Amino acid sequence: MKSIKGTMLLKTRLFGEIDVKDEEVIYFTKPILGFDNCREYLLMQNESIFPTFWLQSINDPNLAFPVVSPFSVDDNYSINLQSPDLEDVKLKSIDDALVLTLMVVPQSLSSIRTNLRAPIIYNPENRIAKQLILYDEKYPIHYYVLDSSNN
Repeated sequence: MKSIKGTMLLKTRLFGEIDVKDEEVIYFTKPILGFDNCREYLLMQNESIFPTFWLQSINDPNLAFPVVSPFSVDDNYSINLQSPDLEDVKLKSIDDALVLTLMVVPQSLSSIRTNLRAPIIYNPENRIAKQLILYDEKYPIHYYVLDSSNN
């Protein structure tokens, strides 16, 4: 990673070399579960790779998570945030957040799944994010996106 006046060149496994501007970096108040050394990410769009959004780690250029809006895979998805969660990402309301869930995209497309119980709450205004662990068991850890029995 080379830094040049507010920008850096990041060599990634999936996206090749990308210029990263300081104002594009998303900072996680707590790391994504299992990735303690990665707190800075980019939200990437890539139409040629399913799904279209990715969280690309800046701390580990080989790490990128496919992400999806949980509302696009489960029409009944909703979360209630407590004040400390909103305060952690400097939000007044969940309505101001972008909510994403991590996906697993195995070779068998019928096994594409997302974890509805551990959403990422992202404040796009100040680029702060946090992964939550919901204790509501109505949302599965393995929600199969292409499984019609989910609907």
